[in-house]
Amino acid sequence: MNLLAYIKIVTIALSVLILLVLSVKKPELSDFFEKAGLFSIFIFVLFIPIRDAFAIFGMIGTILFFIAYKIAKRDKVVLKTGFNVPILIYAGIVVASLFWTYSINDSIVQAGEVVYFVLFFFSVVGFLKTKKRINFMVYTFTCSISIAIVYGLFQGFFINAMHSSNRLSGTIGNWTSFPVQVSYGMVVIIAYYLVNFEKQGGGRYGGSVKRATLSVIYTALWIIVTAGFLDIVLSKARSAWIGVIPAVFVLMYLKSKKLFLVALVLILVLNMGFFSVSKTFKNRMLSMFNPRIYKLELKNHGDIESHIALIESAWAVFNKFPLTGVGIGAFSKYFNEHKDVRFPWYHNPKTGKEIYDLYDNWPENGYMQTLAETGIFSFIVLMWLFYLALKKPLKLFLGTDDKFKRKIAAITLGVSIVFYGSFMGVANMSNDELANLWFFFLALFAAASLLPSSISKKNIQNKDNAITKK
Repeated sequence: MNLLAYIKIVTIALSVLILLVLSVKKPELSDFFEKAGLFSIFIFVLFIPIRDAFAIFGMIGTILFFIAYKIAKRDKVVLKTGFNVPILIYAGIVVASLFWTYSINDSIVQAGEVVYFVLFFFSVVGFLKTKKRINFMVYTFTCSISIAIVYGLFQGFFINAMHSSNRLSGTIGNWTSFPVQVSYGMVVIIAYYLVNFEKQGGGRYGGSVKRATLSVIYTALWIIVTAGFLDIVLSKARSAWIGVIPAVFVLMYLKSKKLFLVALVLILVLNMGFFSVSKTFKNRMLSMFNPRIYKLELKNHGDIESHIALIESAWAVFNKFPLTGVGIGAFSKYFNEHKDVRFPWYHNPKTGKEIYDLYDNWPENGYMQTLAETGIFSFIVLMWLFYLALKKPLKLFLGTDDKFKRKIAAITLGVSIVFYGSFMGVANMSNDELANLWFFFLALFAAASLLPSSISKKNIQNKDNAITKK
């Protein structure tokens, strides 16, 4: 590390020490720590689709101020979120892998990512104690992701992404993470604003001025969602596409079977249109079903054939270390140094020859990476967590009349489906542009679940009428 890195570490360490001393000596500062923690969450939500470095700063601030807040309050209670057990077991296995890792430096970095994602999850749950706070964070994310979506659309047009091999990377400058974040945003906008999830149906919106204003807002949000679909197309991101399509279908089905059919037809029509307009999009999507296609748009990239080879490599590593894996984040070093791993050889149909091309040195599949790096037990625990992140939101959605909770449950359900789709490609549990954002939405759900349910006036009136009839 250079001198600047050491200066940063020393500065952060001193800041943490001062904060801890203040929390012990000045418990009356608990309100300040709480407000500072909420501001840090706001910074994270505001910048995660725009500038990742600022978002990470917000995450660290949230964790530090939450610890200071708990110390100042003399509060040792850990909130029961329904996800505690699998999250803590998974984090424990990840940290334990430091004792047998093949690359201690890489493992320290990746294990640190997972640990502070987990701490961030509990910090967000602890700070978002009211419906108003949760709503504010959802509104903030909606604004920031909308800006990112619009920026991505213009970027796609300027780089001619529709008719070339160029792929838009959005405001964060990453063509793999950006489309998945866009998918998250589309789910949030659809579930929280555009689809009415009230069991009894929506009421009227008041006067003509208010209805007109809402119509303008809804139209703008539908335009943002459409732009989001275009962003995913122009980024040519298969993992985002794999996640967002079933997520939208599920949200529509939760509302009504008619909306599900409308969404199905609309997405089929859009895909047919994109296939006919953009040859590069068509080739990239169809390559998923033809692993022998070589060099679609990148000079030395064997595309799906490379993905298959890398997955086979991860499977070979897992078979060699089924219980422990090679350590969190250590796959790349093991892959580079061991010739008995299945290396990616590609078939070039133009020459008829097999060539070796080290396109990448990580599995590009979160499921296989988990097996290869931390073994079967961590994989089982992670799948348990993934299952709960679908089961609990669905159960809450179907079991409550609270419109707010139903919306948060729908968001969490949709975002989880998107994340699981991206896990088949670019995502993993230490990804600081996708996994941390998924943990944030999971924390929103956990926080909302802990709030007392509110019953609408209409539901109260219906219950009163039922009692009167009896």
